[in-house]
Amino acid sequence: MKLLFAGGKVWDGLAREAVAADVLVEDQHVATVGAVPAARCEGARRIDAHGATLIPGMVDAHAHLSFPVVTYAYQIEDTPPEETVLITMHNARTLLDAGFTGAVGAGSPKLRAEVVIRNEIEAGRIPGPRLMASTPTLTATGGLNDTAQIHQERDVAAMVVDGADACRRAVRTGYREGVDLVKVNVSGDDFFPRPSGRTTTLAEDEMRAIGEACAALGLPISAHARSAESIKRALRAGATLINHADFADEEALDMLEAAKDRVFVAPTIGYYHSLLHDSPFDRATLDRMGVEAAMASNVEVHRELRRRGVRAVIGGDYGLAWQPNGANARDVGHFVTYLGYSPCEALVAATRNGGELMGQGAGGIVPGAPADLLLVDGDPLANPALLARSDALLAIVKGGGLHKSPAVPERIA
Repeated sequence: MKLLFAGGKVWDGLAREAVAADVLVEDQHVATVGAVPAARCEGARRIDAHGATLIPGMVDAHAHLSFPVVTYAYQIEDTPPEETVLITMHNARTLLDAGFTGAVGAGSPKLRAEVVIRNEIEAGRIPGPRLMASTPTLTATGGLNDTAQIHQERDVAAMVVDGADACRRAVRTGYREGVDLVKVNVSGDDFFPRPSGRTTTLAEDEMRAIGEACAALGLPISAHARSAESIKRALRAGATLINHADFADEEALDMLEAAKDRVFVAPTIGYYHSLLHDSPFDRATLDRMGVEAAMASNVEVHRELRRRGVRAVIGGDYGLAWQPNGANARDVGHFVTYLGYSPCEALVAATRNGGELMGQGAGGIVPGAPADLLLVDGDPLANPALLARSDALLAIVKGGGLHKSPAVPERIA
């Protein structure tokens, strides 16, 4: 499909403001930005972009496409693999409908659920974003997502690993089954009875073994790391993406800054916002979980990481009943409200940084880039909340194909 976006403004994924320009899309890529010669437009489908802004597609870097709409503690574990695959398929479309042309898996409850959906998306048989398929989370016995109990067996939503050899085996198994990255729980989480977010659960030699196996096979590591020590172990093991980082101390902050040319951080601030404002938990429960204190620490850490120039990406653990997939773009506004980002900086996190994390060339509007684009009614640089409104997303383009077409009349140029 050959597309011409004419008469609107374009934000390329990095500039401070959008500029008036036309954009020609051809052969799945951005062909021309600026004044497009009439001869180049022949046969193109012309889309009137007056009053709108063309931006790169968004990337959710902490995506839980395989999560059902979670309403009770063990629902993820209780969901059979067949249903999990269908849930993943439906959530993939939901994310693309919401303007996300890329997604980085953050732990698939079943090993091949994201793999098979990624394959179907790439084959063009089902709609969805570009997807980096994840392993289930690798966790130690007693670590986050090990929900087994000694008196009964449960198929937990994780790969439980103890010792360096088990860690290597899990990475190699994921590689054999076709994953794109390895998700590792290095710390606990304050929102479960134990272990807490300040507890580091994977040993140094276990994390090192994961890092060595991933490096040998070319698999990036996405690390759940809330405690200061878990951040350090993940970085020493070569992790690419550090999720949460709530309780980073000065040494962890220094290590993140030193590695800022290779690492990304996902604050997942949306999860905290939703716990406080959208969840069914009463004040006593939220206080018992320490939500406000943990959120304050998260905000302080990520304001400091922003100051130090560490690249952030959006993605806030969407996939819960009070925080469903499809609402993911609210994170752009949360970066502004809570973390001190300008709207432009928040959009960079949602687009360019996510594209760089995925390593597929997307995230910008420049000649030669994959044509993953959003046509937004208005200016998201002035009002990031527009991105969370489906009616404001006039057109959604992935790989040069129109997933969503504008309601306004079009014509062939």
